[in-house]
Amino acid sequence: MKAGWAALARAAALAGVLALAGCHGDPPADSMPDAPRDVAPVMPAPDAAACMAQGGMLDRRGRAQTLMCVHPYPDAGRQCTYTRQCAGKCVTAPDDGPDGQIVGTCQADDALFGCFAEVVGGKAVRAMCVD
Repeated sequence: MKAGWAALARAAALAGVLALAGCHGDPPADSMPDAPRDVAPVMPAPDAAACMAQGGMLDRRGRAQTLMCVHPYPDAGRQCTYTRQCAGKCVTAPDDGPDGQIVGTCQADDALFGCFAEVVGGKAVRAMCVD
């Protein structure tokens, strides 16, 4: 039994030495190739039949014009002053200021792109742009 433990200890020590042998620090910055920039991840094409079966439609969205399954909301375009009044978000233009009562519209579908601000309690908050 002792011989088994000794062999196991030697194997673990050897594994540690071998693991450290490959570590010589980081290579000089000028020897590293440049990483590709602005490369969008490859996404699988959505299944058109499955998308339509779920009440969606295929559409290209965003700057990359990615083909995706988009589901429309039943209250699209309805006026709102709070997100809880919508199936999605209550949105307005990002430059609608916090002064006064902002009336937004319920987002059209579940693929919201572009610049917008969420309307909460009649105020424009959380302005953002989604590419």
